[in-house]
Amino acid sequence: MAKENPEEFRHEVRIVRSSDYQRLYKKGRKIHSEKFVLFGQENGKSYHRLGITVSRKVGGAVVRNRVKRLFREIFRRSYGEIPSRLDMVVNAKAGSAVAVYSELRSEFLAAVHRICR
Repeated sequence: MAKENPEEFRHEVRIVRSSDYQRLYKKGRKIHSEKFVLFGQENGKSYHRLGITVSRKVGGAVVRNRVKRLFREIFRRSYGEIPSRLDMVVNAKAGSAVAVYSELRSEFLAAVHRICR
């Protein structure tokens, strides 16, 4: 059996159910950022969860997949810096397609900290 890596993006930390997305859209806190909109709510679990949506307005399939990979990597590497246990959904805006990792990461952490207030 392999050891668990705290930085991997395991299935349990992904939001995949439509009902979870809808719950966050209706009851979660909404933070607008320049490159994305972040919805968040405490989840009562012992871990954070992340969902990502990227519409066709952002770009073609290659661009959308790159944006999703960037947000997954930001979440994975920033996992320990998120103060409370949250369910989060990131809705990417067109600006996220041309953003660099460091920009998105600082903007993501700022938005997460605003949700936790």
